[in-house]
Amino acid sequence: MKTGEDRTAENPKVPRLLSRRVKLVDEIIETLRQDIVTRRRSDGERLPTEKELSDRFGCGQSTIREAIRALETLGLVEVLHGNGSFVRSQGDFALASALQTFLQLQSVSVMEALQIRQVLGRQSIAMAAINATDRDIAEIAAICGSFERLGDVKDVDGVLAQVVSFQRAVSSAARSPLLQSLEAFLLALLHEVQVQSLGGRGIRFWRARAMAFQPHRLAILDGLRSKDPALASAAMDRYFDAQRTRFEQVKDLHALSLSDPRVINVIANMVRQFRT
Repeated sequence: MKTGEDRTAENPKVPRLLSRRVKLVDEIIETLRQDIVTRRRSDGERLPTEKELSDRFGCGQSTIREAIRALETLGLVEVLHGNGSFVRSQGDFALASALQTFLQLQSVSVMEALQIRQVLGRQSIAMAAINATDRDIAEIAAICGSFERLGDVKDVDGVLAQVVSFQRAVSSAARSPLLQSLEAFLLALLHEVQVQSLGGRGIRFWRARAMAFQPHRLAILDGLRSKDPALASAAMDRYFDAQRTRFEQVKDLHALSLSDPRVINVIANMVRQFRT
């Protein structure tokens, strides 16, 4: 019986044809990706049919389907079976998916992720102290005020949503889309892993945990109102010091890797939420 190597030796065109097809798929993916990211194709626009694209690129429709599937995985295209493929620019999902893969391949620990989140947060608050508008500050003040009514929140998800909304509002006030997207991913990641590690705790626990940080939130708000980056950064540092202490107090959380089987599905579900 002839092996695959024997058959390849007899027909050297096979690997060349395969290599040529792979190269063509990559070229199609890159061409369509550039069309989308440069806004030559707007969000929601229907892509040409498989037949039209195959005619354009001089290839079979199976090659086009492979390219479209890759773009769908990247979060740039949505395939509606029976209706066609549509541009759906999901930059946050693409970033979250890539970061998830990288962090898990590198077996990054939760504490490492927290450290990077804090580095970004320090940059974010310094920029927010300069760039925050009156509307930004009013929104952050309203979120801080909502913590005084935390007793009205009846579920853990609601409490955590308020915590995240404060942090995301501060990040947004920095007026840096890249920084905001990176922080949004790490915020979601750390909160999901934290909830997983502290599973079973009731609403009272999470309310108390959230309220313990209220003095820090108010100090951050004062720093933003003052337009003083040094004052705002000092308040954020105290917030982060308290946050790190809380993480270090949870033994399982402190030693956890993001590639740990216990959190892989948790993180995957979290990343999928960036599609919406």
